[in-house]
Amino acid sequence: MGETRIHFKVYGTNGEVADLEAVVDTGTTFSKIPGSVAARLELEAKYETEVELGDGRVIGRRLTLAEVEIEEVRRPVLVAIGEEGKPLIGYTTLELLGFKVNPITGKLERAMPIEYRNEGEIMVSATRISNSESSWIGGLHCLEE
Repeated sequence: MGETRIHFKVYGTNGEVADLEAVVDTGTTFSKIPGSVAARLELEAKYETEVELGDGRVIGRRLTLAEVEIEEVRRPVLVAIGEEGKPLIGYTTLELLGFKVNPITGKLERAMPIEYRNEGEIMVSATRISNSESSWIGGLHCLEE
């Protein structure tokens, strides 16, 4: 299968919209936009996390909450603020907006969300640890303002 490329929009807190082209990478957790795009849209990092790169290195990555739109579906998602270069669409954005990549055609398709239940109760896995300086939610370090 070749690369899947899509057009998508990112909405800024200042009312600006960036229309971007990206490679869809189903092995990448977070979608990523260049720092210059985040700055133009006035999107500020609110979280930090470590990510493992394809070569095995672990680096810190700053994250912002932004509204992303793909094929007229618009929802808030965590987006990594990266170095300059081509944007990426990661699997969490695909899942939150209700898409998957068809492995045969390489095209985006609508996907049904999945919900797991345990004896009639919805199972939720999230962790929040706080101290006077910062807090962690599900492995994300929340940046203090």
